[in-house]
Amino acid sequence: MWSVRMRASQKRANEERHISGAEGIFEYEGIERAVKKLLRRAFEHSRGRPDRIVITVEKITDEITIIPCLSLDTYFASSPENAYEKIFEILGSLGISEKAINRAFEVIKRESMRGATLIDSISGERLENDKARGVRVSRIQMDKRREMKLMRTVRKLSTEPQRVLEAMTVASKVASCPEIIAELCISDNPDYTTGYIASSNLGYLRITNIKTKGEEIGGRAFFVKTPCDIENLIYYLERKPVLVI
Repeated sequence: MWSVRMRASQKRANEERHISGAEGIFEYEGIERAVKKLLRRAFEHSRGRPDRIVITVEKITDEITIIPCLSLDTYFASSPENAYEKIFEILGSLGISEKAINRAFEVIKRESMRGATLIDSISGERLENDKARGVRVSRIQMDKRREMKLMRTVRKLSTEPQRVLEAMTVASKVASCPEIIAELCISDNPDYTTGYIASSNLGYLRITNIKTKGEEIGGRAFFVKTPCDIENLIYYLERKPVLVI
């Protein structure tokens, strides 16, 4: 099996602006098709044409861990304010402090993050060592049979069903970590206004109108139960290959 990953970016002054990213785990015979698909996705993204595309093809030598897919539900928020109220309500019920939730929103809205931030669920402290890079959830794939089954449902909920399936794949790996209580995600795509919160107990909860159309703010925050081994947690998220079934 092989991991195929794509990251696309634009040059902005002295920094790189993230445009698009995607990945999967494939048999050798599927690599060429996967690369072509990822290139097309990078060039056709609504945030504009990238100046730089990096595609990484890497043979997987570790045993692939099989994890369950999260359940799917949707909360239809009437406005971003209503969405935020629901987020505070649900995350608070999971034992995450208001301080930690506010810190997560602050990072997502104000800081340029290439990956996700790790937030202490009580103190609100950021736990990742590289604050600019964050943590990238990688080496993931959803089982094709599960994907086809979910696609029938997701097509009724979203005009971008593939985006939902990819996010569910990421969220399922994150939720499989016992150290992570929940995840909050807001897409940085200005045309996509549905975000989500997810956890092993809650499942994957899509939240509509989480931001106003046209806003480019976005990012992921993982709320961590401490004390824990942060290095091992990051290794699992970034390096351990998983198949979501």
